[in-house]
Amino acid sequence: MVHILSTYGYPLIFLTVLAESLGLPIPSYAVMLFTAALAETLRVRLTVEFVLCLCAAMIGDGLWYQIGRKRGRPILRRLCSLSLSPDSCVNRTEHLFQRWGLKSLAIAKFVPGLSAVASPLAGMLKVPFLRFLALDLVGIIVWAGSAMGLGRAFRTEVDWLLEWLAAFGRTGGLIVAVLLAGWLLLKAVERRRFYRLLERSRITPAQLKQRLDRGEEIVIVDLRSDLSYHIDRVKITGAIWIPPMDFEERYQEIPRDRPVVMYCTCPNEVTSARMARLLTEKGYTKVWPLLGGFDAWRELAYPTEPVPIAASALSSITPARSQ
Repeated sequence: MVHILSTYGYPLIFLTVLAESLGLPIPSYAVMLFTAALAETLRVRLTVEFVLCLCAAMIGDGLWYQIGRKRGRPILRRLCSLSLSPDSCVNRTEHLFQRWGLKSLAIAKFVPGLSAVASPLAGMLKVPFLRFLALDLVGIIVWAGSAMGLGRAFRTEVDWLLEWLAAFGRTGGLIVAVLLAGWLLLKAVERRRFYRLLERSRITPAQLKQRLDRGEEIVIVDLRSDLSYHIDRVKITGAIWIPPMDFEERYQEIPRDRPVVMYCTCPNEVTSARMARLLTEKGYTKVWPLLGGFDAWRELAYPTEPVPIAASALSSITPARSQ
């Protein structure tokens, strides 16, 4: 690391921060910390490093904001689909925005996987660009400043750590790499098995529409978060809205003697599948996630109805809309 940083210096710092801001799994925080700790050895000026980090992060976040503003929810779904826990990615991000509003941008950089999702979500919510930039800049300053501050405060320990790692040798690095690869492989296998099971148990929007047209009494459960529910402002006609965080307490509202179809807006209908499995464990016998979720239903222009407009934390996030 010392050799690479001394060879490439400022360009490497800039590209590392930019790459992580664009969503790549690059540990730019560690690079900033080590660079600050070894500033004298690397002949790096801390002020230059700080400015480069700010510029790189702002470029990446600004780009994701514009993509989110133009592409909306599909880009958020695509980003979270790359996560090992895509439903957690969506739900955690939306819950954070709903609870803290735009102030969540100030801590997004400290939450793994959230940084690349927070900016496009702000764009999707049509947050004014200057307001986004101001709050995002605050978060970046705190994030980069903390990395560099820790590096300077613990520069002696960083030197010791580098010496220890050098003494540990390549064998130790190989062991760590094998363990990490094994864990990622295990997560990938579990995820693939889950999706295969999910593919066999889903119902398509066309199939659901046909059954409803035949007059079948199907219970439809809307599993979107409070944020998604009130931003979209429509739901499938007759659907019962139960946010995922309230599901354990409210699942009794779903009749046991009727077929149940559940939908969400998360990648691969993971939330719907998890709740469907929970209902099955509770004794429900006919439960299906909706293939493609609410987005697929709406793209086919199938019947929807407006949802009640509620004053909530959304007022601190979204700008006023014309009626």
